[in-house]
This record gives sequence, structure tokens and C-alpha cells, in this order.
Amino acid sequence: MKFSRLSSSELKSLEKEFIEFLAVHGIDSDYWEKLKKTENEKAEDLIDIFSDVVWQKTIDKIEFLEHRTNRSIKLFNCKKDSIELIGIDGNIKDLNKGKLSTLNQNKLSIYTHTKTYSPNRDQELFNMIKGGCSLSDNQLFNKLKKLV
Repeated sequence: MKFSRLSSSELKSLEKEFIEFLAVHGIDSDYWEKLKKTENEKAEDLIDIFSDVVWQKTIDKIEFLEHRTNRSIKLFNCKKDSIELIGIDGNIKDLNKGKLSTLNQNKLSIYTHTKTYSPNRDQELFNMIKGGCSLSDNQLFNKLKKLV
């Protein structure tokens, strides 16, 4: 596997897509039930392949990620060949509520960094998601970029 297997709840939420995936591979519901009982390893392999397809499609679409804690916000612009970070450390409770006006009042440290992906874009973004990053839009990133 390139990424990781989807959880049972993730698979359940993608049931329609999984059925379509099986159909593309010539597997109807009766054959799928038979596979699970008689060729469990093959059924598990199909779940792994489907999981990788879902992860790949998700990662291909990522433009912005964010990671928030009580003391920091890290915003990432995920470009084709590099990733740009805008980070904020300090008392950010109000900022977590979306109040940019508090930036000048609080003692915050704002920093930026750009780097190339390691080992590659897919793996780095996957690891970031597994490490707690979530999908984001560009709004806060672009507002902060104007300030730095």
C-alpha cells in the first residue's frame, strides 16, 4: 500500500464509491460476498487498492492544510513542488475564533517558511494529515500573508 487502509467508518461512508469500484473490476455483490468468505486475502487486497485510490484523489486535490493547537496555528499552501508555511505562536484563542484584529494586541510570533516536499508531495501531505492537519481553504492563509 502507498498510504493506509481506510477505517471501517470511512469505508461505510464511501459505500457507493466502493460498489462502483468493485463493478469496474467486474465484481458484483454476490461475488464480493463469496470473495470475503473464500478468498479473504483477495478481498483485503481490493480494500487496500480502493483505499489508495481514495487517498490519492484526496491528496491530489489538496491546496491548503492547517494545524491548530491552543498555542499555535500552522497554515500550509501546498503547491505542486513546494509547501509554504505561515505559522503563528502565542496566545491565539481569539484568532481561533477568526478575529484577525487581535493580532496587533496579542504577543504573537508570526513566521514563514517554504520548502520542497520530502520524500514527495503525496507522502508528505499524507503524513501531515495523519499527524493532525486538516483540509482548509485559502482565506486565513491569504489574510495572514498580507500581514507578513
